[in-house]
Amino acid sequence: MSHHREADRREELVEAATAIVRDSGFGAASVKAVTARAGMSAGLLYSYAAGLEELLAEVFRRCAGAEMAAVDQAITTAEPGDATGRLVALIETFATRALRGGRLAWALLAEPVGRAINEERLAYRRGYVGILTDIVTQGVRDGEFPAQDARITAAGLVGAIGEALTGPIAPVPIEQDDPDAVVAAITALCLRAVGAPAASDPGSRSRG
Repeated sequence: MSHHREADRREELVEAATAIVRDSGFGAASVKAVTARAGMSAGLLYSYAAGLEELLAEVFRRCAGAEMAAVDQAITTAEPGDATGRLVALIETFATRALRGGRLAWALLAEPVGRAINEERLAYRRGYVGILTDIVTQGVRDGEFPAQDARITAAGLVGAIGEALTGPIAPVPIEQDDPDAVVAAITALCLRAVGAPAASDPGSRSRG
């Protein structure tokens, strides 16, 4: 079989696994389920991937990469010299997409997963810590935020955002939250954490 054909077959498996994860999470993406959705026998998965976990790690990488690209775009669109605006753009974009993402958001952020996928999740979190460290550093430098250890603050923000979203995006939420209210609450929490003026403070976004 040609290398091109092998790549096509692997792509079919990745797409099949992605569809299952979007609908039902990583736990539902068994070898049998993935290969059946791709229209091939179970044994063929090992012809095009090192194993199921390696294939699912690729699914995680792609899906998480799409989310990070959307966040990067939102930050780029914000005013470059406005650290608070860039922070709000990141939080609002990430949280809004997570709340709309349903089962996929739960799978990316909170579903118990195997080692390979968990390593991808840690890399994903480190990426956000890096972005937030830059924003907090900028805010401190420009006097928008009080002096603080930017990296520790950034790590705390990543954890706070993820934990705050866990309930609302759970597959079987205890109660239905208003998405706009959830995003507003998480944004307010993060602004307090960095020491930025509250969004509701009149004139706070126009100072400096």
